[in-house]
This record gives sequence, C-alpha cells and structure tokens, in this order.
Amino acid sequence: MKHKEKILGFYKLIRADKPVGTLLLLWPTLSAFIVLTKGSPDLFLMSLFVLGTFLMRSAGCVINDYFDMEFDGSVDRTKDRPLVTGVIKPSEALTLFLLLLLFSCSLLIWMNWLAIKVALLGLGLAIFYPLTKRFFAIPQFFLGLAFSWGIIMVSAVELNKINTVSLVLFASCFFWILAYDTAYAMSDKEDDIKVGLRSSALTFGNKVVHFFISFHLISLGIWSLLGYELNMHPLFYLSSLAWLALIIYQYGLVRNYDRRKCFLAFKSNNWVGFSLFIGSLLGTNL
Repeated sequence: MKHKEKILGFYKLIRADKPVGTLLLLWPTLSAFIVLTKGSPDLFLMSLFVLGTFLMRSAGCVINDYFDMEFDGSVDRTKDRPLVTGVIKPSEALTLFLLLLLFSCSLLIWMNWLAIKVALLGLGLAIFYPLTKRFFAIPQFFLGLAFSWGIIMVSAVELNKINTVSLVLFASCFFWILAYDTAYAMSDKEDDIKVGLRSSALTFGNKVVHFFISFHLISLGIWSLLGYELNMHPLFYLSSLAWLALIIYQYGLVRNYDRRKCFLAFKSNNWVGFSLFIGSLLGTNL
C-alpha cells in the first residue's frame, strides 16, 4: 500500500493528473514549429520538444512545490499536495527534480549549440520563477518569459538563429500568458493574501479585469498582424475569430471575480492554444 501511495504522490507532484499546464506550453511551441518552418517542421525535433516540454513542466511543478512547502499547508487548494502531507519527502522531491532535468538535458544532444545556450537560459527562468512570487509585484511577467521560451528554442534549433518572426511570436505568447495567468491569480487571490504572496491580481486591484482583457487583445492583435505580414491563407484568421470568441467567454467568467469561474476561464485557454495551432496549420499548408 505504501508503494502505491508513493507512486501516486510522485504522479501528483509532477501534475500528471493535470495536463492542462503541459498543453498550455505545447500549443505555442508546436505553432512556432509550423510558422517558422512554413509548414514543414522537422518531425523528429518536434517530438523531442513534446517530450522535453512534459519533462520540464514536470520539473517546474516539483521545484515550485519544494519552494512553496511552507505556504501550501495553509491553503485549501494546496494543503493535500504530496510534500505537505509527507507522502513525498523534500529530499525525494529534489532527487526527482534533478532526474527530470537530467533527462531533459539529455535531449539536447540532438540540437545545435545555439539551442543549447537558449535552453540553459530557459532553465534558469524555470527555476527562478517560483521565487518571484515572494518579492516581485507581477510574477506573471517571469512566467510569461519562461512559458514563451520554447518559441525561441524552436527558432534556434530549426533555423540556427533567432529571427524576427520568432520574436513576434514570443511577444504574442508572452501577453497571452500574462492574460491567462492573471485569471489563475484571480482564483487564488484570497489565498495569496493569506500567505503573503504577490500576483498580478493583487497588483492590478480593481482594474485587474481591464488588464486581463488588454493582455488578451494585445496578444491577439500581434498574432493576427503576424498572419497578415506572412501572407497566411485566409483560413488562418479562423484562429483569431475563435480566440476573440473565447476572450468574450472568459470575460463573462471573470468579470464578477468568482473564484471558481476565474479558474474555468484559466482552463479554457487550452482552447485558445489549440486554435492557434490549428490556425498555424491552416495558414501555412493551404
């Protein structure tokens, strides 16, 4: 029974039971593969990125829980996390974190030197982000950098350079992450106040919904303009329409600051990411 409990603890520690976080990382990365290669990505490299995304997201969850142990026990949503309940020991969590990093880094042997350098910078961001909630007014800024970093890596590995299109994609993704993680922060607002952590929801105060919508619209605008500049097929803009519809839907959820609905708004961004991926396919392959 103890072995089953331990395995389940590790399963929950890497958030394997909550795949939405991995998907939110994957959709912009896969879209970058399609856009930057004009619809002809290296499928082997693409598969490496899928595996690497899962491994790095898992590592990020482990180190996040390790850093937040002292807070998680005071919050209803996180009080049952394996490190809080004692199912997983801190030393075991650190060992798992290092193993996940080792497996992730092993994938770099198939990549060029520029991609390796970019990956190391991304690793630093992933480790540093959980700590920013303690001292930075908008930690979502660092999450935006970390979660968009896959786009820069795609440019490095596929083109052996970081071109303008990849930077524009990075900017669009960055503002989208600011939007959806602000919705997540809104659902966590009371808990963050309780334990003394910072977030965009607290920093923006009564204007948080305005910022949430603004971030979404900036991201959508950049995405749509990029499609125009790259002369994408008209069907590409179906992704923009789908995104706009989801912004309206999410506004309806977050406008009254209901905790449960704000979390639903966050989760619905999986469909935004999916629409971006489909839009990139339609825009480059028709």
